[in-house]
Order: sequence, then structure tokens, then C-alpha cells
Amino acid sequence: MSRSPVPFSRRQIISRAFWAAGGALAAPALLTACGSESATGGSSKPGSKSAPADVDAKWPRIRSRQVVVSGFGGETYEIRQKECFDPYSEVAGARVVQAAWDYGKFLSMLESSSPEWDLIDFDGYSVAGLIASGKAPGKLADWVRRCDLVPKAYQDYCAGGYAWSQVLGWSTKLDSAPTSWADFFDTKKFPGKRAFPKSLYMGVFELALLADGVPKDKIYPLDFERAIAKLNELKPHMVFYDTYAQGQQYMAQGSTSMIATSSARMIQLKNDGKPVDFTFQDAMLYPWSSFTMPQKPQHADAANALLDYMSTPEQQALMSKKIYLGPVVSKALDLLSDKELALTPSAPDNVAKQLSVDVEYLGKTDAEYVEKFTNWVGA
Repeated sequence: MSRSPVPFSRRQIISRAFWAAGGALAAPALLTACGSESATGGSSKPGSKSAPADVDAKWPRIRSRQVVVSGFGGETYEIRQKECFDPYSEVAGARVVQAAWDYGKFLSMLESSSPEWDLIDFDGYSVAGLIASGKAPGKLADWVRRCDLVPKAYQDYCAGGYAWSQVLGWSTKLDSAPTSWADFFDTKKFPGKRAFPKSLYMGVFELALLADGVPKDKIYPLDFERAIAKLNELKPHMVFYDTYAQGQQYMAQGSTSMIATSSARMIQLKNDGKPVDFTFQDAMLYPWSSFTMPQKPQHADAANALLDYMSTPEQQALMSKKIYLGPVVSKALDLLSDKELALTPSAPDNVAKQLSVDVEYLGKTDAEYVEKFTNWVGA
């Protein structure tokens, strides 16, 4: 089944939720520019603490004055701006311009000779789906370092990305700690409402099947009907959230006793002193993502340089420390302490506990996944 074009995708639903949200997840202005206007190239300026001093050693002269990145905004991108984009601009002389994320808009400019964006924050399954459909994104320049935790077949299209996990989180006020998704569905042993994603819903069918006793190695191809039947059992006990921040609020105020959410959001709650915990056991690991180019980016030199900068072990490790995402460069893991590795989705010990999603399968079934889930939510 061809993935592209499709009426809507999981990421489109996510995008609507992120950009409609207020507070901590509110988007910056549609185009928010930061950094230097001047153009330099092959700069001799030293690298910042977020990258090696010779990060630009293989770069050509960077003549573009900007690079436009389509992302999700909010706190994560505020950190990226400070810790990645601004230091990159000091080295490259090209400012990073943030644009509101929109999957459909990216598809429309994928083959354009003058696309508005140079890069988009993309899931691995989105890249896999485009390639499978015959509409591959732009290829990296030869001098851009490759991310070795991305499968070889995709390394020429993907750089600067991250791994992330959908985990089981709970209130430590429960009498005992849950240990599985089966416990998440057991409202007698573990009373209370369940915070459940309505828009940010990757992994929901997988977790339902795990809760129903399907072994990890038998999850794919997904049995949608079995998963929906299992979800129906819990639906009366669910409180749906549209944004990660809303899900965090439910847990912080005690409205729900368990949640399915990203590990990064649970770490934030714990850091804020909230009575919560989580586990990577049987979490859904999305093992790689990418900052992806259209086929003919207008600022190809600056875009490739930014991808190279974001793929350094130093930058990958820094993002793991700051926003709790997993590196897709193995050498970055060597730069993390044991304590930091324990919180990192792509750390080997955590990878072994999780269900690593089938990226190629999800790329081909994205539209079906969305349709079945949105119909179930609305039923």
C-alpha cells in the first residue's frame, strides 16, 4: 500500500495538536529567525561546547545566509535553538529560521525546484514511507557524517535525528508499581483513570496487543481489530489528552493514576518533584528519526552543514542530556554517564527492554493506522 500521498498522517494529527496548544507547547511565530545574518564559509571560528572545534573541517564555503527548519516549536525547540541552532550559526554564518510543522506542506514542496523549507523534523517511518512510495527525500551531501544507528538503507537521507520511547508511567501513590501494559489495563488491581493520547498516539495499537498477551516478536503485522477490542475494555477509564503538557497536568494533579506518554515527559515530571515514575520495560521504541530535506533545498549548503553539526557525537549527547531523546550516533552514548544512560531510550540496556517498532511496516500502513485510531476515538 502506498503511503504518499495520503489524506492525513499521524504526524499531521500531531502537528495540529502541537500548534493549537497553549502554554509551554505554544509555537513560536511562523518564521522566527535567530542567529547571524552574515555569510561566511568553511569558517575558522572555533566550535562551541556542543560540537568539536573542527566541526566544519569538511564543509564547503557556506554561502547561504539562512536555513529554514520545520519543527514543532515549544520548549524542545527553545532548547534546540539555544544549544544547537545558535552555536551552529556562529560557526556557519547562516541563521536558523524555524517554521511551523506541516506534513502535507512538506509533501507539496518535496519535488519543488524552490521549496520554502530546507529541513523537516521527521519520523523514521515517514522517511521509509516516502522512499517506498518512490518519492525519496533529498540525499545528504557526501561530506555529511552518517548516523550509524540508522539502518544503512536510510543513512543517505537521514541525519541529526533522535530516538524516543512511548512508556508506561504511573503515580507512586498507587499501592504497588505496575510492571506491564497488562497492569495498565487492570483497573481493579491498579485503580484510577488512565491518561491516554488522543492526538499524540504512536504505539497505541502495539501497547494494546502487548497487554493482550501478544509476544513482542509477533506484534507485526498489527492485528488492528484485536487491538481495538482490547482498547475498548479500557476506554471507559480513559481520560484523553491532546498534548503532552495536558497529559502531564493530569498526572501532576492526580486526575489519573497511569499514563501512556513519552519517557521525556515522565522525566520532566520527576525532575519537578511530582510523585510519578515510569519504566522502559515493554515501551515502544521509535529507534530513529531524521531532519530531512526536500529534493532541491534552496539553502542546500547550510542545510547539509546543519545536519552534519547535529550529527556530531557531542551534539547528539547534548540533546540527550537536555531533552532526554536518544542519540542515533553510537559514539554519543560513550559521552553519557551511567545515570544519563539510564534515562536514554537508545541506550543498549533500555533497547533490550523495549519493543522496537517496525519502521518500514509503519511507513506503509500509516494511513490505515490513523484512520482506524481516529475512528475508534470518535466512536
